[in-house]
Amino acid sequence: MIGVNIGKTKVVELDDAVEDYLVSARSLAPAADYLVVNVSSPNTPGLRLLQNVETLRPLLRAVGDAADESAGRHVPLLVKIAPDLSDEDIDDVARLALDLKLDGIIATNTTIGREGLVTDPGKVDACGAGGLSGAPLKARSLEVLRRLKAAVGEGLVLIAVGGVQSAADVQERLDAGATLVQGYTAFLYEGPFWAAGINRALAKRRS
Repeated sequence: MIGVNIGKTKVVELDDAVEDYLVSARSLAPAADYLVVNVSSPNTPGLRLLQNVETLRPLLRAVGDAADESAGRHVPLLVKIAPDLSDEDIDDVARLALDLKLDGIIATNTTIGREGLVTDPGKVDACGAGGLSGAPLKARSLEVLRRLKAAVGEGLVLIAVGGVQSAADVQERLDAGATLVQGYTAFLYEGPFWAAGINRALAKRRS
């Protein structure tokens, strides 16, 4: 299964973001089993401003139409959101996704927060701005997932990502309402056999 994640490029101004997304959607949708509109990467200046529902609604509608037209079929469309949204904003995105009949939501991207780190704050600051992933993201990502599940019920696919390291973490996300679970940081640290190890451990837990 191929999921394609698209976002605005850094060289494109925010006012031209929709057209930039459409270029990617038209080019990549024919190869995608599902398409993700990423409006939550903290590494692209201004991108997160697109999470405002007034801006997000026309963007998602345009991308969905362009993707389906380009692929000649319905391409399942999901939106990827930040863990740093307020609870009210999360609720707004959930309502919007249901209203637009999106296929799902990915919760969550990386965080701009630096709470809970044990490294000296000066060293953290010296690393510069950007998205933080891994264990520090776990609790908030899970909170967002649970809030989305309460808001959308069985109406949408929910893909959980953020701080997932062990089979227990994956099971916790499934129990919280995730349809699918993704891993990123743990995969980088533990290598290409990480996912297979997770699946074996899940199978053992259920036997």
